[in-house]
Amino acid sequence: MNLIHRIAKGDREALSKLYDQYKTGIYRLALSLTKDVYQAEDITQETFLRVQEKAETYRRSGSEAAWLFAIARNLAYDSLRRQSRETDINSEEGDGVLRALEEISARESGPDSAAGDLYFLDLLKNLSEREQEVICLRIHAGLSWAEISRITGEKKDAARKRYVRALLKLRNQLEDGDCRSERSIL
Repeated sequence: MNLIHRIAKGDREALSKLYDQYKTGIYRLALSLTKDVYQAEDITQETFLRVQEKAETYRRSGSEAAWLFAIARNLAYDSLRRQSRETDINSEEGDGVLRALEEISARESGPDSAAGDLYFLDLLKNLSEREQEVICLRIHAGLSWAEISRITGEKKDAARKRYVRALLKLRNQLEDGDCRSERSIL
């Protein structure tokens, strides 16, 4: 029996295991979409609350990871829509990103390293939202092209092409020295 079915039966240990397994990937997806540390943390927590509430609706047609990341993605976009309605159109666009970068750089390093998060954000800053999304879903979530296709609503080949183009942009960015680190994810 998978973890989500165990959660549906009220198994809190299964929820804890699922959280430990996916929290970093969910957080990084939310962070890459919202560019806001606080929103990303809220979305991460809300994702697992939703899993607990909706576990009985989970169908085994896809993977647990795909279901989790789809929930997180939808929550992030809902948050962004709410924020855009609440935010004055003339406000400074870079404030959220700057705040996120300051928060990330202030965190301690460790297995879920803030420096790693900062590096990750730094790498993604020149990519489009859709490119960031496919990179996160493929690299951090480890989802298949079929799962990414279901989440994004685009064909597998289109998602794969977007991913390859994004990787090429990242490679060029690294070669040009646009990032603070010379680490390579490619």
